[in-house]
Amino acid sequence: MSQLFTSLECSIIFLSQTLHLLDQDDSLYCISAWNDQGYEHTAEDPALLYRVESMPGLGWVLKRSIYKDELEPKWPTPEKLWDWDMWMRMPEQRKGRECVIPDVSRSYHFGIIGLNMNGYFHEVYFKKHKFNTVPNVQLKNVDSLKKDSYEMEIQKLLKAAEVLDHTKNPCEDSFVPDTVGKIYVMFIKMESESDTFTWTELAKCLHVWDLDVRGNHRGLWRLFRKRNQVLVVATPTSPYS
Repeated sequence: MSQLFTSLECSIIFLSQTLHLLDQDDSLYCISAWNDQGYEHTAEDPALLYRVESMPGLGWVLKRSIYKDELEPKWPTPEKLWDWDMWMRMPEQRKGRECVIPDVSRSYHFGIIGLNMNGYFHEVYFKKHKFNTVPNVQLKNVDSLKKDSYEMEIQKLLKAAEVLDHTKNPCEDSFVPDTVGKIYVMFIKMESESDTFTWTELAKCLHVWDLDVRGNHRGLWRLFRKRNQVLVVATPTSPYS
């Protein structure tokens, strides 16, 4: 039970510092306590926040008006064969809006047996997620998650980033230098939003979520390797390429 209370307390502290963003930024869809790509080896900073185009679920909130005015009138009826969370991720519901997530998740996945879940799936995709255990984390620059401010933040990161050596294998540990606290950028091929092959292959070798494209902002993923920030930019799809 102590882990449950820890998760609840972490989520409440996290949400209490971010909820105001939903009222102040119409480009946001939700706030989620879960990072789809936040594994033990790819998440590092419990005070860091991202904007992502996918709806992560697993501990989330959205504005009452979005639910009442947009979602409730067309909520999937029982005979529909898709899951509600997958339905909420569809472009028709998201309408180009994004969600705010933490680098280090405040919620965790514990269901091993279910309609779309088994022990192997949980072991591969959920068991090694990083979960925040630091109490009373004060989040960094929360208002910088607003749409225009976040674009400025991304541009600042890109200007400070060092391009990684693309002649090396990105699946090898040596692809990222043995440094700490640096910012690196790498580029992957992505001709269109539906061209997901290169990302999913990279995700597989990085041992992160690879079943579909999640956790990106305008064709850019942010994660940690060896305690360094790594920006992955989709080229030429992303405006950052």
